[in-house]
Amino acid sequence: FSGYDCDSDPCQNGGICRISDGGGYRCDCPKGTDGTNCELDSFNECDSNPCKHADATCQDKLGDYACYCPPKHTGKSCEVYDRNSPGGLGKPVLSHKETSIYYAKDFEMLREQCAKNNCQAKRGNFKCDEECNTYACDFDGNDCSLGINPWANCTAPIRCWEVFMDGNCNEECYNPQCLFDGRDCEKTLQLCNPIYDAYCQKHYANGHCDYGCNNAEC
Repeated sequence: FSGYDCDSDPCQNGGICRISDGGGYRCDCPKGTDGTNCELDSFNECDSNPCKHADATCQDKLGDYACYCPPKHTGKSCEVYDRNSPGGLGKPVLSHKETSIYYAKDFEMLREQCAKNNCQAKRGNFKCDEECNTYACDFDGNDCSLGINPWANCTAPIRCWEVFMDGNCNEECYNPQCLFDGRDCEKTLQLCNPIYDAYCQKHYANGHCDYGCNNAEC
């Protein structure tokens, strides 16, 4: 954006601020939004029935939609069958190829960080250098674990050390050999009921007890 009227960044939800010829500003709003500052939801994305499962629930969002999937289904539109999925909010699922590319790029970035921290020279110095205690940095030559690689016996198809204690339950890592995924699977909460979700966010900390929102999920 440019110009004095756009300095306050008035356009919401990804709108682009432009100076009007007659003075003032106007917002170029992304698809699905409207209003002076792109603050209005102008289109109900659920009208096209984007959720691919008959038992899924669609929730309209500003310029978007969310599908709440039944158990054993996931994906943005609940289009992916996954027998380990508990259901709930559908999330985009990366293909095996996309996942491999993501891990490769991420691993390369971590390797570069190891070089910046001079981890090659620090490994095996019998001192735990926390900045080098990662898989990419060869766990600081095992200086931080008494010479033992904690994931040596982990045979999961994914790199459990990279998703350890990340707040997401990875069933492949939920076993003793993979350190129970940092207990992530035991911390998972059910999603807030979509009927209450928007209401609870709007009325959070308003000084009144709303029993529909009085739970850990909401």
